[in-house]
Amino acid sequence: MRRCLACHTPAETNLCEACADELDTPTEFVAEQILSSAPRPRDAALVDRWGRLHRLEASTAIGRVPAARGVAIMHGVVSRHHAVLNRRPDGTWVVRDPGSSNGTRVNDHPVANETALTAGDRVTFGAVGLYFVRDDGGLVDATPSEVTSVTVRPEAAQPALGPPPGDPDEDTFSGMPTVALGFIEAPSGGGGYLDVRNRRVQLTDTQFELLLTMARRMVAEAAVPEIVRGFVPTGQLIADLPWDTHAPSENHLKQLVRRVRKALEQAAIGNLIESRRGFGYRLRVIPSGALEPTAP
Repeated sequence: MRRCLACHTPAETNLCEACADELDTPTEFVAEQILSSAPRPRDAALVDRWGRLHRLEASTAIGRVPAARGVAIMHGVVSRHHAVLNRRPDGTWVVRDPGSSNGTRVNDHPVANETALTAGDRVTFGAVGLYFVRDDGGLVDATPSEVTSVTVRPEAAQPALGPPPGDPDEDTFSGMPTVALGFIEAPSGGGGYLDVRNRRVQLTDTQFELLLTMARRMVAEAAVPEIVRGFVPTGQLIADLPWDTHAPSENHLKQLVRRVRKALEQAAIGNLIESRRGFGYRLRVIPSGALEPTAP
């Protein structure tokens, strides 16, 4: 049994499920879209949501286009030359953003110029999060079977929200996709179904209301800047959702979100839910059309 490199609790791979769920990940993202090469690795690494290690050199560039060295995150939310991680002579590490389109955050705080890093920090490039960890030489990369256990393989089920093929050198993507979501009440009452581009997933009553609440908030906040649009605070979800317990807590909400994410991934829809500390939860897409639940 390994230990989570972020929180140090027992885990099946290098990240426990809870810490992996804290990382921002685009809906259509798969493990193969992060590549890295470090001919001269130093004492630190980035860990992606699949538990894979991306070791760092004294100066490591982060960008969208694969290169002979550095970390390439092949998605439109990441700029061609997005950020640089540097090791100072005293052994400390910093991340610098030279002016990427979608910005870099450390634990949800924007990197204005240069920000110091400590072990366990969440570093988000655009909308792709990784953990920064120190490497004393004892870190072991995730095995292929461990990676497969936490992802939907693209050849097995192409996510419903995947974008059409495009040029990797296109302008950086700066917005969330607009997607038609269909909420359908179960005929027997309680729960229902979510339809997304000809894919359907069955949901319990609480799961159904969670997604519907976030969809309505996203639509209602059309005038809010997209970087913070559509978030529903944790406290509101705990207070308003139809729980099957008399004393729901933040832990109940995290477990609920985890189960919904699994159901969506198993239906090949992709991870629709984004979590951000201090903000709460929101959809990763902008719903289109009417959001009133319909009969089956």
